[in-house]
Amino acid sequence: MTRPQGYVWIDTEEALVEAAGRLGRAAALAVDTEADSFYHYFHKCCLIQVSDGEAVFLVDPLALKRLEPLGEVLASRSSVKVLHAAEQDVLYLRRDFGFDLLPLFDTMIAAQLLGRPNVGLAGLLEIHFDVKLDKGCQRDDWSRRPLTERQKDYAAEDVRHLIRLRDLLRSELLAAGRVAWAQEEFDLVARRAWEPRTVDREAFWGVKGARDLTPRQAAILRELFLMRDERARHADLPPFRIVSDETLLALAKRAPRAGEEMDGIKGLTPLVLRRIGAQVLASVRRGMALPEPELPTPPRGQGRRKSAAAQGRLERLREWRKGRAAELGLDPGVLFPQSTLEALAIAGLSSLESLEAVPGLREWRRRLILPEAAKLLA
Repeated sequence: MTRPQGYVWIDTEEALVEAAGRLGRAAALAVDTEADSFYHYFHKCCLIQVSDGEAVFLVDPLALKRLEPLGEVLASRSSVKVLHAAEQDVLYLRRDFGFDLLPLFDTMIAAQLLGRPNVGLAGLLEIHFDVKLDKGCQRDDWSRRPLTERQKDYAAEDVRHLIRLRDLLRSELLAAGRVAWAQEEFDLVARRAWEPRTVDREAFWGVKGARDLTPRQAAILRELFLMRDERARHADLPPFRIVSDETLLALAKRAPRAGEEMDGIKGLTPLVLRRIGAQVLASVRRGMALPEPELPTPPRGQGRRKSAAAQGRLERLREWRKGRAAELGLDPGVLFPQSTLEALAIAGLSSLESLEAVPGLREWRRRLILPEAAKLLA
């Protein structure tokens, strides 16, 4: 177990057991992870950072065969796990190692529920503790070894101050009477489960601008999107490293039949054309050949015209949200996401009887809207 200044590097089972012994006595543990999602299709957790508020441990899961000592520490209900923007970390740790992080405190969610204009970790630490984070390693390939000293320092700093930030934000949540709101959100994040990555033929609708295409252009975009995903999977690269969404959309609009018709499209460099030019043209041909009745249409509920009654409810809900958000000092989207308002407007008053009936509805949101629900959702 090496001990460079500022952190403890752990890449042996003996060092992990020793660290777990200390961490197991802590009432709170700051946790973060680093992954290689910018470099691989099948991305993975490449580093786990844990701190008890004093010592910082950098655990190398690529070097260790067994992480059970750390998993047992994190699973303990006697210590709260403190993370910032915890969702992705929770998913990685559960998928790759089976770790459980209950109970959890997410400092980003806490900052959102307190109405902070800046909820990024770097901004919060600078405002409260005059700590300036070096974010230069944010998009590094964390699967590469050895890590540099700068990378290790960067990783350590992401957990070094989290517990005292939690203490400060928790006090403000108590003063604002919003602890129950935060705890509900924390528990939902902590219980998130990884959904296996599958080929979704309709995922292309998530490309910005896809819903503005004609049905024929949408068919071409789908074929291009699926071609890119297959190439990315085979090469173990993120899809954006094959070709960007922006380029796929431009190709769908132009529908090139020959190589020269792709000239001038942003992102189609000579190297990219050599690699996938033939597959691009084949994808366009498949999209053009699709029979009219089989052309794709946007998913149900997306872009549908609302009834006059639902539109009226939505307008009342937006006006109510604007006023309540101002009173509570919250961003309107934090108080009630737009998608939740739209679902409420369509479903009506009875939907408030079950949290599961409306995406994004929480008990704390339901309690806020109930006093005026009859008027808003009539």
